[in-house]
Amino acid sequence: MSDRKRLSRTSIVLIVSLLANALLIGFLIGGQLGEQKRDRRGGPRGTEHMIARGIQSIVPETERGEIRSAFRDAFRSARGQWQEKRMARDRLIEALRQTPFDRAAVDQAFADMRAADVLLNENFQTTLTDQLAELDDAQRLELVEWLEEVEARRAERRGRSDRRGGPDGDGDRRGPPPR
Repeated sequence: MSDRKRLSRTSIVLIVSLLANALLIGFLIGGQLGEQKRDRRGGPRGTEHMIARGIQSIVPETERGEIRSAFRDAFRSARGQWQEKRMARDRLIEALRQTPFDRAAVDQAFADMRAADVLLNENFQTTLTDQLAELDDAQRLELVEWLEEVEARRAERRGRSDRRGGPDGDGDRRGPPPR
């Protein structure tokens, strides 16, 4: 009978372990899927990225592969700049940990992050300009119309959001960001 109890305890421990592992795997996979969904939905913001999306939406399907390839190559070539930005962010975090507060280290980390951002933006804008130069006049006009429609929808959403207001009715969010 003690063998049976030992077996049932072992079984219970194994089941608990399997459940914990399944929950952990589900959490990790769900987090990855959520991250991918956020990347697809939001992704980088800004006029340049809207123009890139617009180009892809107006050109014929047969040309989209070339455009994607050009942007993919541009991002690959910017790996060093992305790494510089991450390293600057890491230096910022390290500077924030320091006691006493080292303002010069924080300022330098922010300056390094800005410099990396400038280089990344310049590279992206150069690639974007190359792609815009490939469009004919009609496609550029269609792109302008697409961008105006997108901006009108954004303005409408902002208007709805402003009307709802925040906790104090002025539309501003209060307190720290959610965790």
